[in-house]
This record gives sequence, C-alpha cells and structure tokens, in this order.
Amino acid sequence: MQALENKIKSMTDDTALLPLVHKLLFGSSQDSTGEPLTAQLVKRKELEALLAALEKKVLSDASLYPGPAMETHSAAVRAGIMKEVKSIVEQALKLYSADRVGLVDHALESAGGSVIHTRCTETLETKTALLSLFGFPLWYQSRSPRAVIQPEVHPGNCWPFKGSQGFVVIELAVRIRPTAFTLEHIPRSISPIGSISSAPQDFSVYGLDDENQAEGVLLGQYTYNEEGDSIQTFEVQNKDAAVYKFTELRVNSNWGHPEYTCLYRFRVHGEPAM
Repeated sequence: MQALENKIKSMTDDTALLPLVHKLLFGSSQDSTGEPLTAQLVKRKELEALLAALEKKVLSDASLYPGPAMETHSAAVRAGIMKEVKSIVEQALKLYSADRVGLVDHALESAGGSVIHTRCTETLETKTALLSLFGFPLWYQSRSPRAVIQPEVHPGNCWPFKGSQGFVVIELAVRIRPTAFTLEHIPRSISPIGSISSAPQDFSVYGLDDENQAEGVLLGQYTYNEEGDSIQTFEVQNKDAAVYKFTELRVNSNWGHPEYTCLYRFRVHGEPAM
C-alpha cells in the first residue's frame, strides 16, 4: 500500500498513471516497481477478479476525461484508486489470516486429525546428527509423517520419503463429504537449493470407510504445478462422493528429484456429516 501510494503521489504525467496501476496490481512491469500485489498477498480467483474489475473501472473513468480534462480529474482518480486498492488489500489480508485459503481443514492435527499409517512408504532418514558426544552421533533426527497435517510450513519441515511415490492415510477430525483438497509446498524463492524438484507432481486422493481398507473410492487425480502458487486447492472430481472419516493421499510422481519427495502440508475440506 505504501509503495503504491508513494508512486501515485509522485506522478507528474497523468498519462502514465494507468500503466503504473496496471503494473503494480497485475505484475506486467519489467522495471523496479517490485512484486505485484497479487504475488505479495494471496493469489486467489476472488482477488484477481476484484483487481480486474478495478482496472476496468479505472480505464472507463479515464475514457471520460481525455486530454487536458484528465489533469483536472487526476486528483479524483488517484483518490478513487487508493480507496479501492485499500479495500482489496484489506480483503486479501483477512483471507490470509484465515489460514490463507479461508476453508476449514479437517485433517489438521491440532483440530483432531491424525496420520494412521503410510502403508509401505519408507521415510528418508537424515544424515545429520542432532545430538553428538565427542564427535560420535547419538541421535539422528527423524522426520515424521505428522508434518503433513501440521501448519508450520518452513524449508525442511516436511515429511521426506524415498523415491517419487508415497502413501499417507489420514483420519479426519470428523466425518465429512469431501469438497476440495489443498496441497502446499514451499516456494522456489525460499528453497535452500533454489529448486523444488522434490515437490509432488501427480497425486490422487481416495476416500476410505475404515483405516484398513486396501482400496478406497477415488475422489480425484491432480497435478501440483511447480510454477504456480505454493498453496494450490483442487476440487473433488467425484461428484458422487459419500461421507468419509479417512482419506488416503497417493503421490504418484515428483518434479524430478531422483532420490526423495518432500511432502509438506495436505488439507482436506468438506461438509461435516449431520
């Protein structure tokens, strides 16, 4: 907001006002204006629709005041832009504070969810000793599959498993009719190696009647886009989905890492059964 306000106040050429707003909001700029608001805040369809509506309104207002008339109208245009952008930013921040997606996560461990088992998936053990005595390792840190249903998503705070295929069965806090799933990975910008090749690529989700069920009901097959947002939500594809207390996440491939896959947070959204 401060960057946008300073830019608008410093404008002397009114003809450059609209391109500036477009660049700051939608990221079409190649100069040093910084990341667009849509990159700094929550990239949601609702936010992008609001920004598009604002751009349309600005262009419409500008068309009513061509040439010299734009100079007398510029103050009102600036004030209107600041008011509407402030409203959009406030809505985005409210969404951000609501767990960034604004949807209840029924798999969240602190809300009652739990990891039941990982079938035959083998956890990748770290080679760095967490505790040593006189140079001899006493205890190696082990990453737990529980990281998948915990909210702390920081580089390395994930469940790493060997290879590119893995399974995790989650008991939900309550019985629900699933409506969507959210898969989260760290952005490439904060990855220690500058790559997220260990991120899941193709994955599928199943609904289970009980924890020992070998083959559940397929709820959807999806692809996590490594070039997209770090948090990606996918709607249930099986519109005839029943009510379930257990879900199984199957990672079928990753984005190229030959040794392991890092699974960060997985969320399950839906309507609680009455």
